[in-house]
Amino acid sequence: MPAIEVRQKNEVSGAKRHSWGGGFETVAALILGLATLGSAWSAYQSWLWGGIQNFRVADAHAAGRRAEEKAIYANEFRKVDAVLFERYLSALSEKDQRMANFLFDRFRPEFKVAAEAWLATNPLKNPSAPPGPFVMKEYSLEVEKEARQLRQEEEKKLAEARKASEISHTYLLMTVLFSVVLFLGGITAAFERKRIRVVLLALAVLVLTAALITLAFLPVANE
Repeated sequence: MPAIEVRQKNEVSGAKRHSWGGGFETVAALILGLATLGSAWSAYQSWLWGGIQNFRVADAHAAGRRAEEKAIYANEFRKVDAVLFERYLSALSEKDQRMANFLFDRFRPEFKVAAEAWLATNPLKNPSAPPGPFVMKEYSLEVEKEARQLRQEEEKKLAEARKASEISHTYLLMTVLFSVVLFLGGITAAFERKRIRVVLLALAVLVLTAALITLAFLPVANE
């Protein structure tokens, strides 16, 4: 009778161990599956955000080159305006109204507006008149405005590139965390002691939870 009781107790104990081991393996398999999916998704998003970063940098460089071109055009226009205006003043000082009119008619439209505003101040007789049309508020270069807009676009694209780089690196960090989960969940089978296996699995669950929460708040690339 005692032998029968011992055998029954051993069978009950073995059944409990089998039941616990089966539940443990199920939880471990679930954790490993989530970590695998999370790692694959994070790697994919990191790659996408890296591509977005490259595109934004390329866009910024393109905008910067166009801004340089516009700035060069603006400088050339200023030089042309200055040369024509100097000759115009020379014609006025020599009382050659015909030449003055000829030069005035060839002012660029943008510069002509400023020149007319300056002449309206009667600069030849008014000592408080502005020194020239170049300091008038009416004097503006459209190409210079375009250059400033392109510079702003360049800064915007660079800021977007930096943001995309940060997100890409964060997703890359997520792949590391999911790899840690895979490591912790994988080595649990190498230990016989229940306490060690539970501790390792608990650490895996903790890291997995932190990674999934972080992943939930990261933006998703749609490009």
